[in-house]
Amino acid sequence: MPIFVCKRYRRSAAGAATGSLTDEWSFSAASAMEAEAKMRRELLTPMWEMDWKNYFATLENEDGQVLAQWLHGLLHA
Repeated sequence: MPIFVCKRYRRSAAGAATGSLTDEWSFSAASAMEAEAKMRRELLTPMWEMDWKNYFATLENEDGQVLAQWLHGLLHA
């Protein structure tokens, strides 16, 4: 199964789509669509405590290509 990486960034300024990498999680999924669906569910659960004002997240494949980006709790493909 392919490996995907979800990366969380601290925003460089309020509302910015750039910032510094703070965390990353690697996981496997059967497809990019399955990986995106899994991370969307995870990021929106209270357990992850995503502070969308100060952070955003991306989903990358094993080659480092950004497949999806979450800027405000919604997918920005």
